[in-house]
Amino acid sequence: MTAAFTLADFRVIVDACFDGAEAAALEESVLDTEFADLGYDSLTVYEIVVRIQDDFPVTVPDEKLDELKTPAALIAYVSDQLAVA
Repeated sequence: MTAAFTLADFRVIVDACFDGAEAAALEESVLDTEFADLGYDSLTVYEIVVRIQDDFPVTVPDEKLDELKTPAALIAYVSDQLAVA
C-alpha cells in the first residue's frame, strides 16, 4: 500500500488529465501557488481529485476540496489520508 502521495504521484495524475502539457510545469516552487493562479479552474481541480480517488484508496469530500487551494495542500491531504487508510 502507498504510504504517501508525492509530487511525483500528483504529476502522473495531472499528466493523465492534460496529456502531459501541464505536469512538466509542476515544480516544488509552485506547490504553494493557488490552483486558480496556476490556471486551474474548479472543474479542472475536480477532475484531478476524481483521478486521485480512482487511483488511490482515498476520498476527498467536496467540502474539503473547497479548502485545498494549492497543490501542496492537496498532496498533503491525500498523503495524510493514505497514512490512516
